[in-house]
Amino acid sequence: MKFKAILLIIFISILSCKSNKEEKLDPFKKITKLVDTYANQTLEKNNINSLAFAIYKDGKLYKNYYGEIDKGANNRPDDNTLYEIASITKVFAGSLAAKAVLEKKINLNDDIRKHLKGDYANLEFEGTPITIKNLLTHTIGLKNKTPKRLKEVTDSVNNGYFKNKPFSYNINHLLEELKTVTVNKKPGTVYAYSSVGPELVAYILEQVYQKPYPVLLQDFLDQLGMKNTYLLGSDFDENRIVNSYKNGKLAPLDKNPLLGGAAGLISTLPDLITFMKFQLESDNPIVKESVKQLFEDNDDNLVGYLWEGLGVGEEEGFYYSKTGTSNGTQSGLLLCPDSDYGIILIMNSNSDAALNNWENLFFSTENELIKYPKLNSVAFFENTLLHDTNNGIKQLRQQLRDTTNYYTNNDNLNAIAYQLLNNKKTEDALKIFNLQLEMFPEHFNSYDSLGEFYFTTKDYTKALVNYKKSLEFNPDNENAKIFIQKIEAITGK
Repeated sequence: MKFKAILLIIFISILSCKSNKEEKLDPFKKITKLVDTYANQTLEKNNINSLAFAIYKDGKLYKNYYGEIDKGANNRPDDNTLYEIASITKVFAGSLAAKAVLEKKINLNDDIRKHLKGDYANLEFEGTPITIKNLLTHTIGLKNKTPKRLKEVTDSVNNGYFKNKPFSYNINHLLEELKTVTVNKKPGTVYAYSSVGPELVAYILEQVYQKPYPVLLQDFLDQLGMKNTYLLGSDFDENRIVNSYKNGKLAPLDKNPLLGGAAGLISTLPDLITFMKFQLESDNPIVKESVKQLFEDNDDNLVGYLWEGLGVGEEEGFYYSKTGTSNGTQSGLLLCPDSDYGIILIMNSNSDAALNNWENLFFSTENELIKYPKLNSVAFFENTLLHDTNNGIKQLRQQLRDTTNYYTNNDNLNAIAYQLLNNKKTEDALKIFNLQLEMFPEHFNSYDSLGEFYFTTKDYTKALVNYKKSLEFNPDNENAKIFIQKIEAITGK
């Protein structure tokens, strides 16, 4: 018996060691821990109630929920929680338009008046008509991007007027208003984001398929297996919709009086994951067609079929994205097929501070996925660097010897240093700024940040030296130029 017990202990120990070794070597498990750390640190800033978060990389998926829907209520969101996804709704209309193009139901260069009933002689500029492509890329060219009555209705929605009242405006009213609008820019030349284009896309799809747009949309959702995604106003339990908050106050739902091409979809995190996997794993030609670049301007607006943020990164390759902002909810979806990763991030709060925190969390996570399978050392030691700086630096140096599995970058160290400086821990801040300079001696921001440290501590001689050094590496660094002028004004030199 004793012998069997010893064997059992040895067997369990072997399994435990194997499991620990596998976890130690599995970078995806480590990156999920970073996601948890980043999310919890974001909530600690107390600007966001709760988060729904998912990452996808190379076929592996991680999702989690954080915080409380209503502060103090201990009601964490879950897989059944429904979120307004606002303008992410648009990419579903874009996908359906891509399907119609592939099926030759429409042509991107179609004059939209081909599909409108009535006289719309005004919908052109100097002989150039508005096309379906213009609707999909927010380049219609209207003098006022939203017709007057539609804007009034939208403003009333934002103020909660239609919370318990039916709309007195629909797609037919928009079509009538279109007869009175002015096109004062050549269609296809000026980007002006609005809901008019996507709603007209939905209307045109109704005409060419001879089916109501909500039916076309539901058919598509059913094909994807998105069983918990609905248009507001359709038949589902609205009590499942998450409470959302704008500047700390309960926000009204962002209802859409039109067809649902621009906004109005409600979805769960699992359903959005299904859509993300469709984009990254499916060989359906709709995916490839819908992310074709249809428009680009000098302001870096790159648009596909209502997808935005298209681009090609130096490390990650091709990517595209869409965000959605309702009265009290912010959501985002980023997809990078070349590097096979995706991110979904939703919060049920809306304020300037919340949006800033949300963006930082989103892009910090993206950076980890770009560097994957390498892991961010600073993230592992952030707490130690902030509270036991000397020990944190020692541990960081030791880990960074493993260049195969770990990395850091200028921004990571910079953020820690500024946090210490803002917390009046000037000696520790200087240690991190110097470490940043040591690790990135040819990065202009290493000198710029050190210059700001010395300016803050009123050592203007050293501040001037570092700002001038920063300009050597980046002559376009306007921040350094501004501070050099300030220093010269203070010192009279």
